[in-house]
Amino acid sequence: MRILAKEDNGIVSVKVIISHPNESGSRKDESGTLVPAHFIKEGFVTLNGQPLLELQLGASVSKDPFLQFKFAGKKGDRLSLRFTDSMRQEFSAEAAVI
Repeated sequence: MRILAKEDNGIVSVKVIISHPNESGSRKDESGTLVPAHFIKEGFVTLNGQPLLELQLGASVSKDPFLQFKFAGKKGDRLSLRFTDSMRQEFSAEAAVI
């Protein structure tokens, strides 16, 4: 996961790229076999340890999704992102606002 969090005049713009296959379970491979569903289900974002966002995602999200959001903040704030997928795998990342 890659995160860029940049502050401008008290507004923080966050850009996130999540490396994930995000298979819906309806696509077939070359041999005609269905590829099993494997997609990001939920995400949580905290700012300086306090909840900021909760995301509910699903099978329609693209491979390696790009997310973008803004909030009021300042340089040095700490963002923490945690995602869980349909196979109960968890992955997380942290970044400081620049």
